[in-house]
Amino acid sequence: MSIFKSVVTLAVCVQLCNQVVGQFTGPTLACGGTSLLKTTTLISPAQIGTNGAATSCSYNIRAINLRVCQLRLDFNSFNLAPPTVNPYPACHIDTLSIANLDFNLCGENSGQHIYVPFSPTLANMTLAINFNLGSRIPGQVGPYWNVRVQQLECPVGAAFASKAAVRAESLVKTFHNDLGELAPTGCLQYHTTPTGIIKSFNFNNGGPYIGNMNYAICFRRTRANSSLKLFADVFDLAAGDATGYDSSCYSNIETPGRSEDYLLVPEGVAQMEQNVRANRFCGQSLHQRSVESSLPGPFALYFNSDSTYGANGATETGFQMSYQIV
Repeated sequence: MSIFKSVVTLAVCVQLCNQVVGQFTGPTLACGGTSLLKTTTLISPAQIGTNGAATSCSYNIRAINLRVCQLRLDFNSFNLAPPTVNPYPACHIDTLSIANLDFNLCGENSGQHIYVPFSPTLANMTLAINFNLGSRIPGQVGPYWNVRVQQLECPVGAAFASKAAVRAESLVKTFHNDLGELAPTGCLQYHTTPTGIIKSFNFNNGGPYIGNMNYAICFRRTRANSSLKLFADVFDLAAGDATGYDSSCYSNIETPGRSEDYLLVPEGVAQMEQNVRANRFCGQSLHQRSVESSLPGPFALYFNSDSTYGANGATETGFQMSYQIV
């Protein structure tokens, strides 16, 4: 390598990395640390949140290069205080808040995952992940988490790659092929295996799910796939009436205070007493039943929860569904 090339490479590293001595701690990251790795794991400190006082734990994820466009967070374990009803289930005691997401998470979500958009620039290469923990009675069991964070890179020229990444192509090379892991734009969750389980957030606590959310659950589809099949082991969402689909879940005329929690299955065919064609499902309409969607294009479901709770005596436990892509 020429002296000139070495100097240029060093200059680029200084400009892009800007590593602060003492922050980087390796493949597992402590509170207050900054990760410079493609994959790192956030682990809660022992005894955090058990001394009675409110506290917090923050991490910074620093992009390995300007091609990074998404973070995938896998909750190997995740147990924060559950949402409390005030006036609808929301994260008031403990929260996980992440830059570029417009909602907080809490409750028991082990085994879940989320995707976070990330558009680093030369001026700002980091994204913050914050755990804010409320006060507890001394000796009460504290929160804990083990979260795997993976930086995913978009290829140059991809629609979701940042312009800065394209401009910096000659300076920052990527050595990772993440195309199979990148979620379609707008998907909070992306399931890449042909079979699996999907759940509402805080389902592992027995609910309730978090209110005032609206997000997409997406699935990888190949040219050979024709339909998405789901079976609901548990399905318990609030409903406007007992029917549990379409007009029960959503009013064409905006009606303040009306419950509009639902799972949208585009042009779904549900196996009930008779086959029902519908888009939105709520109440217990899909409990211990199957539903199938065979639309062209990407496979995706859309979950919506409103800012009311307990309409018509609903418990709002949430859903747990097995899926199969065929």
